[in-house]
Amino acid sequence: MADLGALCESLEERFGAKTGIKDNVCYVEVGVDRYLEVAEELRNEFDRLLTVSAVDFVKQGLFEVYFVLYNFETNVYCKVSTKIPRDRAEVDSLSSLWPNASMHEREVWEMFGIKFRGNEMLRPLFTEDWRGPPPFRKDFDWRKYVAETYRIPQALR
Repeated sequence: MADLGALCESLEERFGAKTGIKDNVCYVEVGVDRYLEVAEELRNEFDRLLTVSAVDFVKQGLFEVYFVLYNFETNVYCKVSTKIPRDRAEVDSLSSLWPNASMHEREVWEMFGIKFRGNEMLRPLFTEDWRGPPPFRKDFDWRKYVAETYRIPQALR
């Protein structure tokens, strides 16, 4: 693997990415239209996809969707992120590149309501009988949900 500086420079030039390095971690932010392309580029540089997850920036009306890669030989990590609108929460799946992405994306879909185009596993895993909104969204009022759904008024205390 090339050094992190060269990797970041290449991603900036080729994909218009914003990059940064701290210790042995390369941070990459790209537009949603380049998210899968950057993942494809990094596929051969990193041995393992560690996670796919999301952060809810409710006040800005955005989700940050990200994945973290690892290279065993060089002990280097890479976090790639993109921002998507909460009201159109959709991004390409990484499952065609890393099969283990399917389960990570499935959990993010279930907890945040983010659709991963191309992932055939998007069905409930933890919330099989759930009728409420995605529970990890910051605007989800779990106390109100419990009080109304299970008729437990003390949940509002």
